[in-house]
Amino acid sequence: MARLTRRSVIRGSIGLVAAGTLARPYIANAAATTAEVWWVQGFVQEEDVAFKKIVADYEKASGNKIDYSIIPFAPGRQKIVAAMQTGVVPDMFTNNPIEIGALYAWDGKLVDVSDVVATQREEFTETALANNYLYNNIEKKRSFYGVPYTTATLPNHVWRPLVEKAGYKMDDIPKTWDAYYDFFKEVQKKLKAQGARNVYGLGLNVTTNGNDPNNVFNYFLTAYGGAGMVMMGGHEAESQPFRASEAAIRGFWKHYRSLMGD
Repeated sequence: MARLTRRSVIRGSIGLVAAGTLARPYIANAAATTAEVWWVQGFVQEEDVAFKKIVADYEKASGNKIDYSIIPFAPGRQKIVAAMQTGVVPDMFTNNPIEIGALYAWDGKLVDVSDVVATQREEFTETALANNYLYNNIEKKRSFYGVPYTTATLPNHVWRPLVEKAGYKMDDIPKTWDAYYDFFKEVQKKLKAQGARNVYGLGLNVTTNGNDPNNVFNYFLTAYGGAGMVMMGGHEAESQPFRASEAAIRGFWKHYRSLMGD
């Protein structure tokens, strides 16, 4: 039986699953033949089925054991934070929420996995690499403290039947940023004029926790010229105006306020 290490587990499974980043605590047992993995529950059952198949295939091929737990998002976050505080940690966990990779790397609590990333670096996008090239404030350096295995897009979902009920066609939706959002305010007015209740033209996330508010702000930041503000090494892009941040906040608030006042 080949000896299972935390690096060999990642090398064997990287790129086969679909969620965030594998973050690996520094206290875990690297020489064990069983690896403990905490995995975030999928939005649909097929995601969990696929993960279980990956585990089964790996165990069959290697003779090693993956002791996994599939945990919903919110309980998983609590479990990870508690584990990192006590030092009783698994070998690997998904970065749930995504910010914890950077936070724990800063504190020096994650293993440098640059050697793992190097074996398949050409398979990763620059965005995936940049999001895992993190700063360790204990060692005063940047390195890879997570292995990316998926990327995602940030979509706007449009409910076509409601657009049509308001008297519009999908082709009527503008293709520019502010006009796009202004259009759905008019949809809201038309629906409410027809007697619809509890209907809003936009669903904007305004909370102090979770990934969704960060994602929505990133929509606006990119739209107002803020893409690429911070480069791979953590330095500012010389040509990138930071006033894009202010413009994004003002733009977001303008749309949110108008919806609430209608």
